[in-house]
Amino acid sequence: MRYIIIGAGAIGGALGARLAQNSTKHPPLLIARGEHGDTIVRNGLRMRTPDEDTLVPVDCASRPAGVVLRDDDVLVLTTKTQDAQTALEQWVDAPVIDKNGNRVGTAGTRLPVLTALNGVESERIALRLYERVFGVCVWLPAQHLVPGEVILRLAPTTGMFIVGRYGTEQDAADRELLATIAADWSASSFVVHVVDNVMRWKYNKLLSNLGNAVQALLGAVDTDGIAIAERLEAEAESIYRAAGIDWASAAEESEWRGGVFRIRPVPGVPADRGGSSCQSLARGRPIESDYLNGEIALLARLHGMSAPLNETVQRLAREAARAGAGVGSMTAAQLTELLG
Repeated sequence: MRYIIIGAGAIGGALGARLAQNSTKHPPLLIARGEHGDTIVRNGLRMRTPDEDTLVPVDCASRPAGVVLRDDDVLVLTTKTQDAQTALEQWVDAPVIDKNGNRVGTAGTRLPVLTALNGVESERIALRLYERVFGVCVWLPAQHLVPGEVILRLAPTTGMFIVGRYGTEQDAADRELLATIAADWSASSFVVHVVDNVMRWKYNKLLSNLGNAVQALLGAVDTDGIAIAERLEAEAESIYRAAGIDWASAAEESEWRGGVFRIRPVPGVPADRGGSSCQSLARGRPIESDYLNGEIALLARLHGMSAPLNETVQRLAREAARAGAGVGSMTAAQLTELLG
């Protein structure tokens, strides 16, 4: 089995580097474009952690055309949600061969795809194209700002993944696959939980991700920023309840994360370089607010409600990205005034 990690940013790079270090039986193949991919091919992937600063040799390609898919491959999508549709379309009709070199189908019909992204939309996108979709809830504080480099802030455990079949109940083949994934990823310094209802956890994680845009807009989240994020979460929870959505509780999250999240300093790296939205703005890229805060706005509209707080943050984040405003374009007082 081989893990084809589509998107070698913070999450994909972290997973790929750790698998490359620790899994000779089931190695990864990173899919990375541009200068980032070229650097990985030329030098390996630089991985900086509290305990290591090392170049990890890892196979890397830039597109499906350079990859021969096998019927025991597993696709792991780790792009941003706004890039998920394009990435999945690029792979869905790629031919898949068996061990004898015979074509046995396409990626969409033969290969499982794991959606290791924030939000709850990527699973729906994937299921339109792929028969076997597995949602992945990701808890992994990592950064990717420099081509050919990822920064991991947890050690010795790198992060936590919660994985389960999406759209239908797990069958025997799913359970066997998930057991192998859990074993491989656990051996590579991750904590892995296999669950029957992974979307409970993804809706739980979505609540904490509502503050991503706040962090990007403010640059750093102080007491006032935390208060804003809490208002966004409270609004979202009221809409969850109205929509009949079940989500994992804060107590469940604390129980599973408590023994994992030991963030430590990384030598030569500032203490706080921000989450995924900060990283996107710092690189001049759009951020995921339309699929995070925008998911709450969507749910509200579907149920005859409104989500003015999340709608406002969604719009402001989009405007900041469009204007190239960078991280920290407003103060907490300004944002509080705009939210009312």
